[in-house]
Amino acid sequence: MKYLGTVKKEKGQVVMPDTFQEVEEGRVFEAVEIGGDILLLAGPLEPERWGRIEELAQESIKKHRATLEALAR
Repeated sequence: MKYLGTVKKEKGQVVMPDTFQEVEEGRVFEAVEIGGDILLLAGPLEPERWGRIEELAQESIKKHRATLEALAR
């Protein structure tokens, strides 16, 4: 895993940090919002996998909420 930095939402657009430029051009990501948290996943994904990813991500976010909030500061 590699931390790429803070993503901002400005005027309805998601603005990625400069380190995201290291990701290959044309790569497609799926954006998923779970409980107010946004995840970017390499796409495309089939519906069954979507469901499982959402389930696991939601579980992980709940379990690690305090740590995630501390990291966001």
